[in-house]
Amino acid sequence: MATMSEWLVRLHFLSLVLLCCVSPSSCATIKFITSDPLVGLVGCHPHQIKVFTQFKNEFDARRCNHNYNGIWCDNSTGAVTKLRLRACLTGTLKSNSSLFQFHHLRFLDLSHNNFASSSLPSEFGNLTKLEVLSLSFNGLTGQVPSSFSNLSMLSKLDLSQNDLTGSFPLVSNLNKLTVLDLSHNHFSGALYPNNSLFKLHHLLYLNLAFNNFNSSIPYEFSNLNQLKALSLSSNGFSGQVPSIFSNLTRLTLLYLDRNKLIGSIPLLQNLTMLSVLNLYENHFSGTIPSYLLTMPSLTYLDMRGNDLTGSIEFDNSSTPSSLQYMYLGHNHFEGNIIEPISKLINLTHLDLSFLNTSYPIDLNLFSSLKSLLHLDLSGNSISPASLSSDSSIPLTLAMIFFKHCGIKKFPNMLKKLHSMQFIDLSNNRIN
Repeated sequence: MATMSEWLVRLHFLSLVLLCCVSPSSCATIKFITSDPLVGLVGCHPHQIKVFTQFKNEFDARRCNHNYNGIWCDNSTGAVTKLRLRACLTGTLKSNSSLFQFHHLRFLDLSHNNFASSSLPSEFGNLTKLEVLSLSFNGLTGQVPSSFSNLSMLSKLDLSQNDLTGSFPLVSNLNKLTVLDLSHNHFSGALYPNNSLFKLHHLLYLNLAFNNFNSSIPYEFSNLNQLKALSLSSNGFSGQVPSIFSNLTRLTLLYLDRNKLIGSIPLLQNLTMLSVLNLYENHFSGTIPSYLLTMPSLTYLDMRGNDLTGSIEFDNSSTPSSLQYMYLGHNHFEGNIIEPISKLINLTHLDLSFLNTSYPIDLNLFSSLKSLLHLDLSGNSISPASLSSDSSIPLTLAMIFFKHCGIKKFPNMLKKLHSMQFIDLSNNRIN
């Protein structure tokens, strides 16, 4: 769904923001703002200019004269300390590349290039002054060399969106890491409790989504108590979620979706800063904890495609719920669940599709949701009376999904929804 994409974009945007937080103040900035990318390299040592020219000549670099690309050289030594060549190089990244002669590099961004079928050269381990390294979206293959453990100054490492394989990379010496993004690769195997990952006590952002890790979730995640964003989406993690979140009180984003997790919803009430919780497509069972709907910062909740049962309880709280996006479809709730949901007055997106509830849904109970834009009740029985023109359904609605609802007459209440952009009434029995 579009809203899921929006939140994934926000997650990746957070990593980009954190990746760009190093900008050496004592550097001369050289940007490519002319057809000749070497014009104005007055702040760089002649030898560094020569090496840079050699590096660019290893690739088709005709698209590199964009003003967001460039090199930065130290004012006192003339050494290149920062290099950004994004989305403009095509070719093979070789182990004898001139790149590895820049021994003073602190910031290196080579993301969004076309290094298809290139493996990661072990020579990256020689750039021991690196603080930021971004190699995302490059088509890189093979395993991460063990020499990466030499990069002990690294605070931010982004290897996402490649075709990297093997077990979790060795990061035992990268004690300064605050950002680690390995998402959208083909890493596999188990995350064992003694993994070097769990010694990275300064991590703020960890993204392992869209890989093939297949162990249970180790309790040792609780060691990473500075984490603000954690994504384990789309792996093969299984079993129950251990009680790790009492320590992770700084979390704002938590993605555990599309795994094989079982048991009850993990205890999260200590996460007062949590704004996004995604548990989509697992096998969680039991009821939704009542505190979850009134967590002070939670705006996005996705629990679709689980085995949740029972009714929905609303925790007594003087503070209104902050929830704006709530997706509960494809579960097995029982009883009248709409009335408690009607108290979530800040909702803009609500998915209650295919709940298997025996109670017909009365649309009038949504009248308190004055900001509701998106409503999906597909696969449920809807009270025919509430489909009439007298219905007090929110007039703000722009998208409605009433598929497979057994509707026999065209819902006249739709005629007064002047903000409507999309309606899906497919697979009904309307004459």
